[in-house]
Amino acid sequence: MATILTSNAGESAPTRCPTNGVDPSLFRSGMRRLTGACSIIASRSDDTRAGLTATAVCSVSAEPARLLVCVNRSVRAHKVISDSGLLSVNVLAEHQEDIARRFAGMVINVVGEDRFLGAGRWREGRLGVPLLEESVVSFGCQVIEEIPGGSHTVFLCDVIEVCCEKEETPPLIYFGGKFARLAQVQSDNSNGGAA
Repeated sequence: MATILTSNAGESAPTRCPTNGVDPSLFRSGMRRLTGACSIIASRSDDTRAGLTATAVCSVSAEPARLLVCVNRSVRAHKVISDSGLLSVNVLAEHQEDIARRFAGMVINVVGEDRFLGAGRWREGRLGVPLLEESVVSFGCQVIEEIPGGSHTVFLCDVIEVCCEKEETPPLIYFGGKFARLAQVQSDNSNGGAA
């Protein structure tokens, strides 16, 4: 039997609840169930490169090509992105979990520029931002707006450059606090494809 977790805004909320009535720990538990593609958000300001692992990336529109990225204001990369007004989104392939761990701060004593060293092959894109070779896709972006959102900033970006591998590669995903890979589902065409 499944456990149902709920929060009723009409009931008296725990004292640590924000004004919207949702318990932060319940919200985090719910968000752990939202599967996301793992991306490295990278930027450069002068000679400083910085990056982080993120799942909070979303397409906004195709015309103009635009996406958004949410970055915690407490991470080093936030300042570099904000100062330069540029970033890259590098969607990781399923075999790139080691890179995800480095940029997520899961490798002891690997911070700043060291995250880029020995972690895949990086090249400079048209905008000067680091692009990860062999990623599923890389987007070079110019920030057009910074929107405060609680502990994070939403960077609204125009996409200037898109680099795709020749063959589609399955992405690395994140679910339940763990890195994972997509499972291939066998389709049964014996009934004409109907479910």
